[in-house]
Amino acid sequence: MARKFLHRILPDQSKLEQSRVLRALGPWVLHPAVWTLHRRSVAGGVAAGLFCGLFPAPFQMFGAALFSFLFHWNLPVAVLMTFYTNPITFIPLYVLALQLGIGLLNLVLPAQEGQGKTTESFPPPPDFDFSQPIGSFTQLGEWALGMGWPLVVGVFTLALSLGVTGYVLTRLGWNLWVRWEVIQRRKRRS
Repeated sequence: MARKFLHRILPDQSKLEQSRVLRALGPWVLHPAVWTLHRRSVAGGVAAGLFCGLFPAPFQMFGAALFSFLFHWNLPVAVLMTFYTNPITFIPLYVLALQLGIGLLNLVLPAQEGQGKTTESFPPPPDFDFSQPIGSFTQLGEWALGMGWPLVVGVFTLALSLGVTGYVLTRLGWNLWVRWEVIQRRKRRS
């Protein structure tokens, strides 16, 4: 059902090839796999969108589009999947990524003599004040920049795990859906 809906709203290949803007961007944009809906391209688009969704705001859609062009994954799906991060989900995801990064670095970095592990001394995230969102986002940005490597490691690990999970679940779900459709078709024929 979703595939039929997407076929209705997505442009067909002939319309794409007639666009001057898309022709100027080159053959990557006009590759048929970037616009068609099949298992590999949709699963790759989901993975690219989930991976790039944790990038800082202006780079999310550009990163998803770049992955789509390089690997011939579905561009609209990749761009739409980046929207799982928004002002409501962004902060909890980055706090989770920080905790994941601290945990991973605690496994890798040995404790120094006479001290605990070096990553245990990071301050907790600042409280978010909804009455002053600009000031709260500024404090959160300063806090995130102070986290350094634990945040980078955590964001990359979380993004990679979300992307791989999204790819596997999309392929699995697609295969189950196709099998269910085949069973239903056989029941209708008999």
